[in-house]
Amino acid sequence: MARTAAARAPRRTTRAESKQRTLERVLEAAMAVFRRDGYHGASLDRVAAAAGFTKGAVYSAFDSKAELFLELLARRAAERRDEMHAVLAKSHDSATFVEESARRFARSVAAERDWWTAVIEFMTVVGRDDALRERFAAQREESRALIAQIVEAWARRQGQKPTISARRIATLILALNNGLTLESLLAPGEVGAQAYVEGQLALARSLMAPARDD
Repeated sequence: MARTAAARAPRRTTRAESKQRTLERVLEAAMAVFRRDGYHGASLDRVAAAAGFTKGAVYSAFDSKAELFLELLARRAAERRDEMHAVLAKSHDSATFVEESARRFARSVAAERDWWTAVIEFMTVVGRDDALRERFAAQREESRALIAQIVEAWARRQGQKPTISARRIATLILALNNGLTLESLLAPGEVGAQAYVEGQLALARSLMAPARDD
């Protein structure tokens, strides 16, 4: 009887599990606050209130609002890279990959304009803070490296050669998405999903040439 009761007793949550649950609640609340108030309007105090925690619980996990936002960006970037891998696995040519990737990114901007507005706000802060820019650059490097690898893979597969370095192409792709996103926030009627597709396809075509045997 005692053995049966013990078997039915719920497993106690470990300290690590409890800490992870707290982190997830803080991040969920932070996303809601940043989307509602923007980057400049948000604060760790507001995040704590939205999560239902004391300020100390949030401050114990993140030293600053910028650090919290960087964590959200890192998670979003990881999701984006996973999505790119999934699209790559289903694409039979580079044009299909570019078009589908562009459409997915454009849809995310259209669906979460409040989030992307906060991202643009954060980028202006990054531009004025050397230490913060270094941390942000480290995050971007993972995405830049993945895009460069994809560019090189498609070039080899289709018998083409990039006219400039794959890394430079990756930087141009990221910059084009940033610019179109900013423009879509300012003039949504001018920048829809098709603009992302046309821009990325034009960029890809202009930077590839048939490979020549040396």
